[in-house]
This record gives sequence, C-alpha cells and structure tokens, in this order.
Amino acid sequence: MGLLDTLRSLLRSSSSDDSIEDPAERATPASDPDRMYATAPSDDGDEPDLDPIGTDRPSDPPELFAHEAEDCADFWGDYDLDFTTDSLSRLDDAVDERFESRRFVGVEPDASGSPDARAFERVVSSFGSYCGETLVRDAGWEWTESGDWVVTDGSETVDPFAVATDAFRSETAFTSVLD
Repeated sequence: MGLLDTLRSLLRSSSSDDSIEDPAERATPASDPDRMYATAPSDDGDEPDLDPIGTDRPSDPPELFAHEAEDCADFWGDYDLDFTTDSLSRLDDAVDERFESRRFVGVEPDASGSPDARAFERVVSSFGSYCGETLVRDAGWEWTESGDWVVTDGSETVDPFAVATDAFRSETAFTSVLD
C-alpha cells in the first residue's frame, strides 16, 4: 500500500452535500488526499508530480516550515487556516473531523518507515509547521534550533512538532500552545 493509499485510509469520509452536482466541487482533503502531496498537472499534459517531498522545497528549515505551512493551509482550505492564532482551533477541528481518533498511537513518525510511519511523519510535519508558523506570523515568535526546531517568544518555547504528534495520538490540542 502506497503513501497516498495510506492517507486515504487515515482520512475519514466527509459528510456529502447532495446539493452539489459537480464532482469537482466535492473535492475535499478527505475525498481527494492526492491533492495534499501532488503537484497540479502542467498545461503540457504531463502527469502530476507525485513526489511528496519535491525538488523545489527550501533547504533552510524556517523557510521549509513556512513552505510546509502554506501547503497545509492550501490543502485544508475549507478550515480557513489563515495563520492567526484563532485558526489553531480550526486546525484542531481538522484533526478531529478528518482523522480517526488516536490513529497513530504506537507509531513513530519516520519518512523511511512503514506506510503508517511515513503518513504520520507527513501529517506531523505539515500540521506542526502550520502551528509553528502561525505563532511566528501572528504572535511574533521565531523559529530556533535547540536540538530540535522549536518556536520561541524569548520567554516561552514550544515544539510544534511534538504538539502535532500529541494531537494525533491523544486529546492534546493545537490550541494548548496558547495556554
């Protein structure tokens, strides 16, 4: 089973709106998980690039996190992820509504591991980047490396990737970073 098949099995089905006739209008993260990690087809008719890592990604970690956060906000656009701290509750909603409860208990995020480990690594990277980048953009925090990459406001430090890991394993919420 490939990464995209794994993501499909992880995402819950969204409730369908029978009033929508055009199937393209039904496309949501749950109904089209390929959108999250695929590049749109080019005008020359080539197939989409299904490389989830991509070659045009920044190499500087804070720039990479910003890039990941933008991708997350675009993919989960129906949750109005606008990089305000208020949007962290909507990020919690996305986890609660679209992923099986505690789906990743006992799984470690690993880009080269099992399909579940690879899928978990991608969602932790995506959601953690969005959480951290939101604090950077809306609350004036900054990315810093202290063993792992974290965000800090000078007096408080948050590991957004640990928060993301916990959010998919337990009842921890992204809004807990605001407490």
